[in-house]
Amino acid sequence: MTVPLHLGVNDVPSVKEIFGFGFQQAMLCMSGLLVYPFLISNCACAGIAAVQLRVQLISATFVSCGIATILQTTFGLRLSVLHGPAMAFLPPLLAYKTQNICPYTDHDNVPPEFWMGRMREIQGSLLLACLVFIFVGMTGIAGHLSNLIGPITIVPLMLLLTSSIVPTIEEKLSLHWISLVMLLVVVLMAVYLENTRIPVYYYSFKKKQIVSTRIRLFGQFPYLLSMLLVWFICFIMTITDLEPYNGAARTDNNVTMTILRESPWFQIPLPLPFGMPKIGAGIFFGYVASVFASIIENIGSYDLLARTSQQKPPPKDAINRAIAMEGVGSLIAAVSGVSSGVTTYAENIALIHITKVASRTTMQFAGLILILLGLFSKFAAILASIPDALVGGILTMGISMIGGVALSNLQMIDLKLCRNLSIMGLSLLLGLIIPLHFEKHPVDTGHFEIDNILNMLLNIKMLVGGLIVTFLDNTVPGATRAQRGFRDHLRIPSESDVSSSESSDHSFEVLTSSDAYTFPEVFQRLLRAVPLLQSLPILPKLTKSQYKTNRV
Repeated sequence: MTVPLHLGVNDVPSVKEIFGFGFQQAMLCMSGLLVYPFLISNCACAGIAAVQLRVQLISATFVSCGIATILQTTFGLRLSVLHGPAMAFLPPLLAYKTQNICPYTDHDNVPPEFWMGRMREIQGSLLLACLVFIFVGMTGIAGHLSNLIGPITIVPLMLLLTSSIVPTIEEKLSLHWISLVMLLVVVLMAVYLENTRIPVYYYSFKKKQIVSTRIRLFGQFPYLLSMLLVWFICFIMTITDLEPYNGAARTDNNVTMTILRESPWFQIPLPLPFGMPKIGAGIFFGYVASVFASIIENIGSYDLLARTSQQKPPPKDAINRAIAMEGVGSLIAAVSGVSSGVTTYAENIALIHITKVASRTTMQFAGLILILLGLFSKFAAILASIPDALVGGILTMGISMIGGVALSNLQMIDLKLCRNLSIMGLSLLLGLIIPLHFEKHPVDTGHFEIDNILNMLLNIKMLVGGLIVTFLDNTVPGATRAQRGFRDHLRIPSESDVSSSESSDHSFEVLTSSDAYTFPEVFQRLLRAVPLLQSLPILPKLTKSQYKTNRV
């Protein structure tokens, strides 16, 4: 039996609940928003300017992801979505780093035109690729893709994404033994102590006395608490000189302290911070591949979020609108200098499942918190001062969560069918073998740009495996859509579905919950007044019964 939600998607909580649950959601995604700027600053090859670049990237990441969250929850999918940097955009960035080896160390004074030139190329390529996001959503392609992409496609693709980041995780964990301590503390809090309730005392103005309550402190803030604890350990090691000068775990790095002192208290991230963008063919096509991988990932996340929120599977117009809004959010991130698109965070979906709070109002408030934290640039400078060695533990746990969410899709697939097992196993193995082959034996046609593009694409595991699994799952016979993991029997009918059902006995099973995808009545009136708008793939189509009901 399904446990009822404490707050549904359309419910508006009390002010206290908005602050509490919204802050909780914002803090949960903190690790993901923090890790990506560290990885990007390493790819930029900025030398001692890397810390200053991190401050800039952290601030821009928080603001752009906050804006993207508010746009998605208000105009896009309209479920409780929280956006953060998409790990699907990391493989092309790592491939770019491999092809463009940095000739400097972290302690060198790198000419600004050198590392800014790299950032302009990354930014320009991402800007152009984000337009593909918007095009796929606005033209309705995303809705049609949702009919082709199911759990069998999502599982290998997401597992290949996690395997692509393994070398980066190993590199970060190898920086210092404190990385392993960070990982152990995160596992302790997020797994072993997840359901441990800690008594918290506070003064109740209503009862006029000190009262206590027990909260799942470790389960709700595992990344934040573990980061603060290990950061404090690094601080103790620094002041006692247990960590040698310029060690990876020291917190008093000269460059870090200087930037912390000189950073302004408040600063608005400006568009195109590195100058006029440039476009690199190789990384552009790599980002385009990431866009389609992110679309596949998001379609799966939308369905998971709908189930968690006790809603019907998203209709095609909602999926189209959501993907288009993902593109808008990614475009804002790219313009701000963040070298990644945005995506729906699975950790926040898991938190909705735990707290039973699916209200979009709390997520909109979480987006507002992220914007305010991003504008508070001194806060970004503090986060940028975190020792680089701590990132390895956080990244390991975050990527493991992506892998776990991918495996959770297996429960929807009929695993008794040899067809399903063969397709997933074959695509997963070929997605590892083919990139490994072309890594050892690069394509050499004699044309630099063509070679660059092909080698970039053929080295992205999730692209190779994703194409193979999508083709096989949609061409190999022997399984119904239900056995492949699709939930068509619960999908909201579109206008064409309704018109066809009027002339047949075909019926749709609908979940008994309020429709969170519906726009407010003001917008519904606009759709009725201007029927032409309903021809757009991103807008809902009103049925004849809705016209009659609304006109009465």
